[in-house]
Amino acid sequence: MSSVTSQAILSLLYRDLGPAAEQLSRLINELPETVPEEDIEGQIKDDIGKLLEEADAFQADVKDWCGGAYHGEKDSFEGYMRHSRHEVRNRLNHLFGIIQLVQMMPPTPAFSEKCIEIVGVLERCLSFVTGTSKAVEEAASRAGEQPHALPSHCEPGEVRGCLLIADDDADNRLILDRLLSPCGFEIVFAVNGLEAVEQMSENDFDAVLLDIEMPEMNGFEVLESLRSTGHLRHTPVIVVTGLQEETDAVRCIEIGAEDFLSRPIRPALLMARLNASLEKKKLREKVFEQHFTPELARELARNPDPMKMQARQAEVSVLFCDIRGFSTISERLGPSQTIDWLSGVMGEFSTIVIELGGVLVDYTGDELMAMWGAPNRQPNHAALACQAALDIMASLPKLNEKWEELIGAETSVGIGVNTGDSLVGNVGTHRKFKYGPLGTAVNLASRVQGATKYLKTSLLITGETASQLPVHFGKRRLCQVVVKNIRKPVNLVELEPPGSCDDWSEFAAQYEHALKEFEESNFRRASSILSDVLMNIPNDGPCLQLMSRVVEAMLNEGKDFSPTWTLPGK
Repeated sequence: MSSVTSQAILSLLYRDLGPAAEQLSRLINELPETVPEEDIEGQIKDDIGKLLEEADAFQADVKDWCGGAYHGEKDSFEGYMRHSRHEVRNRLNHLFGIIQLVQMMPPTPAFSEKCIEIVGVLERCLSFVTGTSKAVEEAASRAGEQPHALPSHCEPGEVRGCLLIADDDADNRLILDRLLSPCGFEIVFAVNGLEAVEQMSENDFDAVLLDIEMPEMNGFEVLESLRSTGHLRHTPVIVVTGLQEETDAVRCIEIGAEDFLSRPIRPALLMARLNASLEKKKLREKVFEQHFTPELARELARNPDPMKMQARQAEVSVLFCDIRGFSTISERLGPSQTIDWLSGVMGEFSTIVIELGGVLVDYTGDELMAMWGAPNRQPNHAALACQAALDIMASLPKLNEKWEELIGAETSVGIGVNTGDSLVGNVGTHRKFKYGPLGTAVNLASRVQGATKYLKTSLLITGETASQLPVHFGKRRLCQVVVKNIRKPVNLVELEPPGSCDDWSEFAAQYEHALKEFEESNFRRASSILSDVLMNIPNDGPCLQLMSRVVEAMLNEGKDFSPTWTLPGK
């Protein structure tokens, strides 16, 4: 491109843009005349002062850009135009931003009308800077538009999300802050690209608004850095910049940006793009919310820690909860009503698990599986799992009030809890995420749940789990068993159920005394103690089961005896 051609382009640009900039300055200077002097105070007074300052600066920028001779190299003209357009669009963004803000709180009708006139000239200036006929047509169509307040979609005091705004221009940051803070967003700023990358590495954000032309690192370099660290997979980045070329937008999107918006900012469009990005992010969070607490789901969706997702050894407590009599009830109800009942019951149990910090590992028909101790470390995982088991038991009376008439029976459960080392991680596939444990500790928890049927009780835990419980948990050791496919004997312990009698601890002590006598082959002493217990609590399942074993031992006295009970099935 020759220097003559370059100068011609600048002269033609100034022929249009110069008078428009002068008209803009004149209209903004007339703005205070539309409001009585005593009514111009506070924020409006500050905004009008800022408009006057920005209008003068815009006029000076236009004159510096295209109002004089071009002295650069002919090969540098394209870069000169690109940089100048970016700076002038930034200046227009300041003017657009402030005028849009003051339009939302007009003190008089005349003030509002003058603002509309100013917006029309701003649109015309933008069309000249952009240099497209389409922009001119858009300017004409927008000149008479009324401003639209941004929808907040949030309750007072509600925080909709945390945004990082990375922009080296203080006025741009201020405008975005004033637009978005009232909509419920918490705003954090970065004044250059390097600071933006550092903020992303140290904090979790729901979205990022990123400028391109910044010191230290430009926006393209920031995007490349965020892509290399994996942040772009989980945190939407919307590029908001004075650049307008299609190649810039394509480059940003290819690197991984969620969207690209050129300044000046259209508040309603920005909010629409931001809401769309956050909605996509919420859908990603829902994948994790199927398993984890809402807080942990957000953490993993924002900044997934590979070490937490990879399979690793960890001590965990695993809970299995099975609904008793499910097959009989579902046959009577039919599919539709069965699903309603099952969904209501499992929904209540799931809420209990999540509220106590557990991971919902799986539903298998009428059985729920949950885990504590991973992915985040929980030193009290055994106590949390047992408290969840007790809370599930405590929820049954209320569930029966709701469902007993429909199902024709009480909703009852069998719960087993075990604590031990497991391989914990994503045990699903590339098509379906499923986080949970694998190993003998898990199999044993399932077998313990099955053992509740043989011991005629609703809640059993292993001795390993019981050894980690605080003293306020009431418990009694029921027996030592060998379960199917696991050779090592395990102690089974019953937790004091909700709503138990006041002397439950005394009753538990009597039972354990009888168990000790039985294990030492003192069968008649064991029988005598159990008889006394059953006189007071005739329907206690574990007592009846132990009495049955005592009688069998007495009948076979003299033969080989083992106090360890091999359970007949799962």
